[in-house]
Amino acid sequence: MDNNSIDLINLSTRTMEKDIMFSREKQIVLTSQLNSTSTRITTNELVQLIKDKMHQPADNAKKDTTNYWIDLQSLSESDISDVCDLLGIHALTKKDIIKQETREKCEFFSNHIFVVVNEIHYEEGSNNLVSDSLNILLFDRFVFTFHSASLISTSQVMRMLKYSMTGTLPSAAWVIYAYLDGIVDLYIDLVDKIMMETQSLDELVLVLSGMKQDELFTRIGLAGRRVTNLHSGVFGKRDEKLIPQSLLRYLRNVQDHVVRMLQKLTLSQRLLGNLNNIYMARVSLEVSDASNSVNRSMRKFTAVSTIFVPLTFLAGIFGMNVKLPGMDVDNYYSFIAIMLFMLLFGITVAFLFKRSGWL
Repeated sequence: MDNNSIDLINLSTRTMEKDIMFSREKQIVLTSQLNSTSTRITTNELVQLIKDKMHQPADNAKKDTTNYWIDLQSLSESDISDVCDLLGIHALTKKDIIKQETREKCEFFSNHIFVVVNEIHYEEGSNNLVSDSLNILLFDRFVFTFHSASLISTSQVMRMLKYSMTGTLPSAAWVIYAYLDGIVDLYIDLVDKIMMETQSLDELVLVLSGMKQDELFTRIGLAGRRVTNLHSGVFGKRDEKLIPQSLLRYLRNVQDHVVRMLQKLTLSQRLLGNLNNIYMARVSLEVSDASNSVNRSMRKFTAVSTIFVPLTFLAGIFGMNVKLPGMDVDNYYSFIAIMLFMLLFGITVAFLFKRSGWL
């Protein structure tokens, strides 16, 4: 088995003793949480430790009762397979751990529990939400955590051990609670931010106009996508009826947080749906107003055309190069009569259009 990045945290129920870490440079770092000292150990020593401490004979008078947390990060498939074979893990569970793409779940076996949970966070340098999978194997005194990337929740668990628990690990099951609590705290921060964004959009949807509406529509769409991603992530952490009593006492607080987040996300989804409807209704009204404005302009053009088309027709007739009535008369009465008629016609038609609201 290759010495990849593996953290072994050996903690007694009375005091925290050591943290053991495999690095990518084929080395293991044994760290004391209390005095921050580090010691190098080999992979064989780790394997022997698991064999000696985990696979003890039932009649061993000096049976070790120490709890262990072993964190395995960025291992190759062969290394994960070796660890799972050493622990006697089922082939399908081993496949789930290797693929790191399994849905969130909790499965129970004769001597261990398998938990899959996802940590979600914003991708560095962007507003995209990304999810990292965490696979947990819980035994009586051992808990193994597998993940392919560094997790924020791991640092939070370490801080909880150092400050909240004063260096004492109550049980191996406590690690699952600590991880879930840390991951849920990350979700709470994201949910609160999306709630603030939703409330901001609710205030802006009725006041923005013009080009700013394009940005508003984009923000509504992005917010809706984030809410959907968060809801799918939180929904997988809802009630698990099969959780044993050893874990249930730790998860009451986490469950309360999850329920509140689901309520907030459901409210955000409904509010964003209403905002989208309001936005579309406002756009429809603006399109209708623009159409009405065009119609009013076209009515004015139609009215003007109606006035001048007959006059243009009359002027065209008397402008033809043919003999017309009145051309031989040596006075301007016919011309004056025609002009008066055209003027009277134009005034009359314009008055009628003005009265009907076309002008």
